[in-house]
Amino acid sequence: MLTKILFTIGVILVVILIFRTKANHSQSRSTDSDETTGSLSVKVVTIIVIVLLMGISSAIFFFQYRADNQIVNIRVINADGESTHYQARQKSIKGRQFITLDERMITLGESDRIEMNGQ
Repeated sequence: MLTKILFTIGVILVVILIFRTKANHSQSRSTDSDETTGSLSVKVVTIIVIVLLMGISSAIFFFQYRADNQIVNIRVINADGESTHYQARQKSIKGRQFITLDERMITLGESDRIEMNGQ
């Protein structure tokens, strides 16, 4: 997830550099006041796009973080019909293996059945 955010920031920086070099070229070629106000609107649009992308990236990061850290109630039923209850975070569940909130690693056997309920 962090690489997505860093990639987005990198793209934004490249776009800013491209617009700055184009704005410097247009200012050096002509001294009309119309073009300098045109470059101001490009700057405003660039800033709006940057703020919008950073806001969207932050929202996606927040919701993904919240979903990954959701606590899940896990009920494991073995072959004899006995059940055991655990709690784990969503991000720590990997197939038939999970890490509980008290840092115990649980590996389920082939005959074990699992039921999960989110809080």
